[in-house]
Amino acid sequence: MARSSTQRKRRSRPPAQQRAAQAEDLMFFPKLRRRAKWVFLALALAFGFSFIFFGVGAGGSGIGDYLSDLLNRPVSSDTPSLDDAREAVAEQPNDPQAQLDLAKAAQAEGQLDLAIASYEEYRTLKPDDPDALQTLAALYGTQIAEAQRRATIASNEAAEASLPNTFAPEDSEFLQDLTTNPLTDSLSGQAEARASAANAEVQSLAAAQLGIFSELVELVDDNPLLFLQWANAAETAQDFESAITAYEGFLDLQPNAANAEQVQERIDSLKAITGAAGAGDLPGAADGGSGDD
Repeated sequence: MARSSTQRKRRSRPPAQQRAAQAEDLMFFPKLRRRAKWVFLALALAFGFSFIFFGVGAGGSGIGDYLSDLLNRPVSSDTPSLDDAREAVAEQPNDPQAQLDLAKAAQAEGQLDLAIASYEEYRTLKPDDPDALQTLAALYGTQIAEAQRRATIASNEAAEASLPNTFAPEDSEFLQDLTTNPLTDSLSGQAEARASAANAEVQSLAAAQLGIFSELVELVDDNPLLFLQWANAAETAQDFESAITAYEGFLDLQPNAANAEQVQERIDSLKAITGAAGAGDLPGAADGGSGDD
């Protein structure tokens, strides 16, 4: 009995250590550390879903690999220099070849804005060139990814600036006042504004890319990957009707694809979304009728 009592005394924690542990539970960074693990779990699940969903079935490659291949193709050795291409376009702005040469030269120099503008000019002069359209869509995809990256960074900065307020208990007016900081509030507002601007840019670029894929599938109607790219652009642009059409086009071409089940599930989800949105727009949908008895 004496030995058992001695062991219990050794295992018991001094009151000072117990108070320290309780204080640590209330501290900011331990709470943040415990919550952060769920964020990383969510990111891992999102990555896994993207890897499975956007892989092309039956011997294909993913959308990312395809776009990378387009952007990393070596520019033809007979493409003029950027200065020469600018001069040629200045002399003959309505010459499709001059615009195409300028687009390729700008792309080779990493000047994406100029490359996109020149490809758009070439597109108006020669709209039935599928190779140029695919390259233009890939360039838009690069800009979309960059805008999404900036939006994510800005959103994270806004969240970090507002974290002290987030962890302060809502029922504690004292702690709410203590954690309120005009400087962090200002930083959070600025970051939110940058995120909003970047997301608006994503929508604008995605709409432009969507139009290109809509033309591409008319010119090349037997490439299932183009239909997946079209669907991805439509979802980014929040044009869910076009996304449904694109996914259904993919299944028409590859009904037995490895990811066919996931694609069909996505179609069903989008139809549910568009159906719910349409029902909300109907007169009397909110109150269950027109009110005329």
